[in-house]
Parts: sequence; C-alpha cells; structure tokens
Amino acid sequence: MAVDGVFIFVGFEPTCAFVPEGLERDKAGFVITDCEMRTNLPGFFAAGDVRSKNCRQVATAVGDGATAATAAYAYLESLDA
Repeated sequence: MAVDGVFIFVGFEPTCAFVPEGLERDKAGFVITDCEMRTNLPGFFAAGDVRSKNCRQVATAVGDGATAATAAYAYLESLDA
C-alpha cells in the first residue's frame, strides 16, 4: 500500500498492571486524576497515556509530566521530612 505518511495510535489501551490496588480508574482502565495529576491515593501521581483524558498525544503527555513533577515536589515538601 503506497502512502504519504502513517499515524501510529499508541496509548489507546492503558498499561496499568503496575499500579496499586485501590487506584481509581475509568471504565476503560485509565487512571483518574485531578488537574494536578493527583490520584485518589495520597502521594501517587499519574501522567501521560496512562491517565484518563481525551487527547493522547506526546504534547499532552509532556505537559502532564511537568504538572505531575511539580505537584509531586509540592507534596513531598508538605511532608516536611
């Protein structure tokens, strides 16, 4: 088949076998977060294609990662350890 380009759909099935029990997920199995990438489990953050969201592209995954890292840092600072 001759084509000018190919768009690969990656991230449409969650790979979440490693996440702890009790982590809230949507019907499709993606991890549910708030806007700061926090999950229902304190100290557990999710970002990128594992997260429940509408747009699954590299650009949104990068933004998720930056947000999650900032929120995780703030969480660790709040522990005052």
